[in-house]
Amino acid sequence: MATTLWGEKVPRPRRSRRKAVSHPSATPYAITGAGKDCEIFGHTLNTYDLAGCTTCMDCGVRIFCPWCIERHPRDDQAVPVVCERHERQVNYAV
Repeated sequence: MATTLWGEKVPRPRRSRRKAVSHPSATPYAITGAGKDCEIFGHTLNTYDLAGCTTCMDCGVRIFCPWCIERHPRDDQAVPVVCERHERQVNYAV
């Protein structure tokens, strides 16, 4: 128990319980409703690793930069997308 300046004991106030918060679902949100957002708007990329590979945060497909490496080291069906570092060079070449 806590005490006041005059030495009187003061009971601690009771803690109120928090209400349970419902979390949003873990399923990705699709704007088009058909699940083809990546085909229409493009992939939402994670950060590229040192090998030049990443994944899409929405659909989970593996992506690699064709300027950094010729093919994805572990996935033959990976999608080639140019990384930010080489994006400027592609725009100047066109």
